[in-house]
Amino acid sequence: MPAEIADGSSVDVEANTTDRNGKPVGPATDAVEGKTDHDNDPSTPDQGGLDRVDGLLEITEINEDGVVKGQTTDVPVGSDVVLTFKDHTGSQINDPVTGKPVTVTTVVKPDGSYEAQLPEDLTSLTDQINVKADSFDNNGKPVSDNEDTKKPITEVTTNGNDSLIGTSGNDVLAGDTGGLKTNFVAGANYNVSIVLDLSGSMYFGMDGTRPKNPITGQDDYSPTGVLPNGMLSRLEIAKAGLKAFITQMADHDGVINLQISTFSANNGVGNDPQWDKVFLNITTDNIDEIFEHIGSGKGGAGDGLTAGGGTNPELSFKEATDWFNSTDIKSNGYENQTYYITDGEPNTDQTTLDNAFKPLAETSKVFAVGVSSSVSNETVSRYDNTNVNGDKITDTWNGNSNFGSAQAIADASKLIAYLIGGSENFIPADVGNDVVKGGAGDDILFGDAMNTDWITGLDSLQYPKYSGYSKLIAHLKATETGGAEPTQQQIYDFVKANYRDFIAADAADPATKGGNDTIYGGSGDDIIIAGAGNDIIYGGSGNDIISTGRGDDTIMYDVLNAADAKGGNGTDTWVDYAANDKIEFGADFFEGLLADKSNISEYIKVEDVNGKAVLKVDRDGAADATGGTTHDWADLLIIEGKTASELQDLINNQIIIG
Repeated sequence: MPAEIADGSSVDVEANTTDRNGKPVGPATDAVEGKTDHDNDPSTPDQGGLDRVDGLLEITEINEDGVVKGQTTDVPVGSDVVLTFKDHTGSQINDPVTGKPVTVTTVVKPDGSYEAQLPEDLTSLTDQINVKADSFDNNGKPVSDNEDTKKPITEVTTNGNDSLIGTSGNDVLAGDTGGLKTNFVAGANYNVSIVLDLSGSMYFGMDGTRPKNPITGQDDYSPTGVLPNGMLSRLEIAKAGLKAFITQMADHDGVINLQISTFSANNGVGNDPQWDKVFLNITTDNIDEIFEHIGSGKGGAGDGLTAGGGTNPELSFKEATDWFNSTDIKSNGYENQTYYITDGEPNTDQTTLDNAFKPLAETSKVFAVGVSSSVSNETVSRYDNTNVNGDKITDTWNGNSNFGSAQAIADASKLIAYLIGGSENFIPADVGNDVVKGGAGDDILFGDAMNTDWITGLDSLQYPKYSGYSKLIAHLKATETGGAEPTQQQIYDFVKANYRDFIAADAADPATKGGNDTIYGGSGDDIIIAGAGNDIIYGGSGNDIISTGRGDDTIMYDVLNAADAKGGNGTDTWVDYAANDKIEFGADFFEGLLADKSNISEYIKVEDVNGKAVLKVDRDGAADATGGTTHDWADLLIIEGKTASELQDLINNQIIIG
């Protein structure tokens, strides 16, 4: 219909045609009564008018509360808008009872907008679903819109052999949690009791310096006592160490139940029942509650554990034993571990201590550590029943010869390392051989754990070397979120802005652990940090930044698009190529390359471009596309920190075909 007679014109229609013999037939005539469009708006014709405006339906917002908002053009007021949903894999989300697609129906408001609430069980998935809205415009034509709600997600798995698959959004994926070596076995479950000395001497310095009242100058074994020159008390160091240790518990891939049992003298401040508490299934969700219970300073009002009184550990030995033998804990079948932390010689006679410790030693591994040199190695070893490997001694503990190996340590950092892993040095946890697949977004992919040792500004006792992902979250809480959990977007933005610092931290520490990982970048422009280990990297079709790290690594190039000069691959940047690394091409990547690669110079070359070495490929081996060949030279890989002359060995010896 011509535009000039639409929307309300009166129209006479004459129809002419021919029959099968080509003879004219007709004319046939009819009339269409004119309709008036009173508001002169072509998007809102009077009923019966002809609509010249295409309908439009948009999803404008899906917020974190699961509210879907949208706008329509030329869709009748009161029309149904039907929402359907797909998950992050692209699969239709169906009702588990009926098996039919989950739908939500709302209506168009007078202003053309619409709004709907996601079902409760989908609200938590707003970071990883796709919403489709469908309706009909004034002409009865279907209109629809899709909105991909996949915001950046962060997934950090265990230190085992894992497989991660990202979404079509921008993701941060890490193949391993990282963290520190502990006495926990991957995947195993534990009941852990912390038996903590809260005697008054825990306010001393590690070297035995006594705190003073700032007004009278007298010895003051309470939260008001002050040590000189900003010296930390034994209690403050113990609190930081416990938090570091509990962070490792939260990152453990099994279940850990925790009891905190404190002691001093009978009726002493440090023996107050309020300090004794049980936390079931330690995770990052309840770790802040535990930290608040512990406190961060010297105790007192609102600052958690507070010391005062003598040294009577038998009180907590019994309490730990009773907890391990309680119905729920005893029946769960988990391994029992006790960590005995004390700073002085006991005030209790040895027979009483031995009698209290023996049943604990029978039901639990006991790891002891002395805080400072005020307690002897012999004393802490007597109430330890593990060997240097962390295994429980096989013979029954008797306090004479069948006891463990423990140390009293006066250095704060070494003390915390010993508490966590049984060594005076922090040792990174072993990591797995992982498969990490990024998907379609601009992803940041770690083959191993994130190396966050470069991050500063946090308590180095609570977040020591090799703290990993937990240190990143703590940093964002301290600097960006005011203590709240960071959003996925904040994590993504921070990692993307600082990715070279993660790479540099790995390169600077040869002790960093790495697995033999396989990483797939996907179609986005990804940042791939493989880490240590012998890794295999498939960049995919995007323009990726690749760090292979330490190890014998291989970057793979397959044919993703046969018509493309680079086989459908992007132009990648390799930031840390080393002489033991390789590039491998699929068997069908080059056409006509001889088996002995004697004509490889027709297919691969390296040139210096703007101060960087650029590896170029010509897939059919002809240098000039104007000569009738399919492909010409194309930039495949930019290699930072190298010149073309330095990479001849790469071309001659480290290129693999097929």
